[in-house]
Amino acid sequence: MSYSKESQPLPSIQSINLAVPLSLEQAIAYSGSSRWLALHWEPELNQLCHNDGQTVGVGNTYAWQIFRHHPKVERLCHPYHLGDDGQPARHYLLLDRETRKLYVGESIVVEECLKQPQVLSLLAALDADSTAISVRDNLRSQSFWQERRTRAIAIGIALLLLLGLPAAGFGVEILEKNDWIEVELPEWLD
Repeated sequence: MSYSKESQPLPSIQSINLAVPLSLEQAIAYSGSSRWLALHWEPELNQLCHNDGQTVGVGNTYAWQIFRHHPKVERLCHPYHLGDDGQPARHYLLLDRETRKLYVGESIVVEECLKQPQVLSLLAALDADSTAISVRDNLRSQSFWQERRTRAIAIGIALLLLLGLPAAGFGVEILEKNDWIEVELPEWLD
């Protein structure tokens, strides 16, 4: 049996770049304590539904509508079908309540993952690793330029001493933004 990516798209859960307010759970009337919380609109009930893997419930419809149709959320969720008055949700929003990261995934996949928290822990760990990698790369970049700046200062001082100019008569200033060394010459050298 051959497998073709075109014939069978893989189900997925993707992160959404949105800062989720701490007040969301309270606003939608979720009172559970689970780390993960799935949200979608259920047309048969005409209600917001939430699922944390242990309990399924309905939430505050008005809070959901305000959240879901906010311009930032609307723009990010536009490609996904989170349910409406006519059709059930094909996708669920999935909130990691610990990191405040928001994901979107196919409804069946999200429901299955909520039954297996270790899968969602893997998802969180993978996202944490990608964040750690970008922070590490940023620190490497900063240390690279710090090292170059330190070398430039050392070379500048060595040149001053080798040229026989009295170092005590000079003012040396490091300009952070441009990585330049500015030297003020004494009046007698002007």
